[in-house]
Amino acid sequence: MVFGKLIGRLTGQDDTPLQPLPLSALVTTPVVDPAVAAQQRQRAAAEAMLRREEIIDSRNRLCGYRFSTAGSAAGQTSPQADAPAESAFLAALAEIDLPAFAARRLALVPISRAALAAGGHLPLRAARSTLLLDVEGSDVEAWLPLLQQAKADGCRLALRGLTLLPEHAPLLALADLALLRLDDYDLTDFQRLARGLKAAAPQLELAADGVPGWPERRMCAAWGFDYCLGPFTVLADCEEPEGKLDNSRVVLMEMLNLIRAEADLADLGAVAKKDPGIALKVLALANSPAAGLSAPVASLEQAIMVLGRQRLYRWLTVAMFRVGTPRDRDEALLEVAMTRARFLETVADGVLAKKDCDELFLVGLLSLFDVLLAMPLTKVLQLINLADEVTDVLLRSEGPYARFLQLALAVEHGRSAQAADIAGELGIDPAGLGNTSQLALAWAEEALGISAPDL
Repeated sequence: MVFGKLIGRLTGQDDTPLQPLPLSALVTTPVVDPAVAAQQRQRAAAEAMLRREEIIDSRNRLCGYRFSTAGSAAGQTSPQADAPAESAFLAALAEIDLPAFAARRLALVPISRAALAAGGHLPLRAARSTLLLDVEGSDVEAWLPLLQQAKADGCRLALRGLTLLPEHAPLLALADLALLRLDDYDLTDFQRLARGLKAAAPQLELAADGVPGWPERRMCAAWGFDYCLGPFTVLADCEEPEGKLDNSRVVLMEMLNLIRAEADLADLGAVAKKDPGIALKVLALANSPAAGLSAPVASLEQAIMVLGRQRLYRWLTVAMFRVGTPRDRDEALLEVAMTRARFLETVADGVLAKKDCDELFLVGLLSLFDVLLAMPLTKVLQLINLADEVTDVLLRSEGPYARFLQLALAVEHGRSAQAADIAGELGIDPAGLGNTSQLALAWAEEALGISAPDL
């Protein structure tokens, strides 16, 4: 029958009008690979994770963080251009209880004018929570009522784009902090603006953004800046002479080596006695309330036995940052290293064995030893007996731990796409990276006893 109709059409004997195909037949629904869809969801979750940038105060202490989303550019004042993304960002800050963090440390939170007008800042209020707004090229009259209301709501204000023009005088009167990005100005204009702002508004604190290294950090400090943001925190100081290991650090390294070699308690105690300060700290740690002893211990051998080798090993590694004559910046380095170490340890939980997680904690701590000691890492690691896997990742970015350290660095630097890819390779859910990072910071703060509001 169908063949007959076809012949009829070809010979002109069938003039039945053609029926158009239904629209549904012309539109094809793309088939999405479930694996690809899952990867897209994971990447979107990774991009939504919070990013933290260290804020260093005039004494080189890590006094707080600027928060943004991992998908946003460094230095960007508003976390995202679109309202849904900014709403998700502000909700994420509320979820991690930003007010609790900002009750004791500086929290710089980028927010748009639209979000401010909608009251998006209200759940984030705390003593040191500071809203970061970009007023460059904006209508001052449009900003004033919003900023006045934010101040009435009890918020601190950080403004980017302030000038010495007369129309900015009302904004200066409301601002608690002025943020100046170093590469937005030549140095002469940068210094002139900083001095002019301070003269016009003596209450104003100054923050320099995009500070690349320690020489620029010292320059900003000399010009009266209260805070600096930039990658310099975890970089070596190119003007600092190569360091030398003092006796306390040599003793700590000897003890680390003995623990890894499973030496006798008596040998460990004998080495600890070479430095009375270390010996006293080991005894104090063993006799702390956390040890739960019914009677105090008096000998180093007993103290080491109470602490256990693993706990003592961690304490010795952390003590490397604090012995000798520590600089203020050493505490900042220690916080970054502790956070990185805890992140590595916990992100690998369930993927690697317990022993490997312990080694990854060590990798995180040791990854900044060259900056701490102002010595090439090759020289430092020659003095410590480490597993080959730890040495491989620290010196050559090779071995089974290399991708884990790369993951930690990607998360720290807000490289969300790279973090999602590496996490997928390692069998880690990228959606959990942000929470793991925040919990690692909270753990490091607690471990370091960071609670005073003036820190």
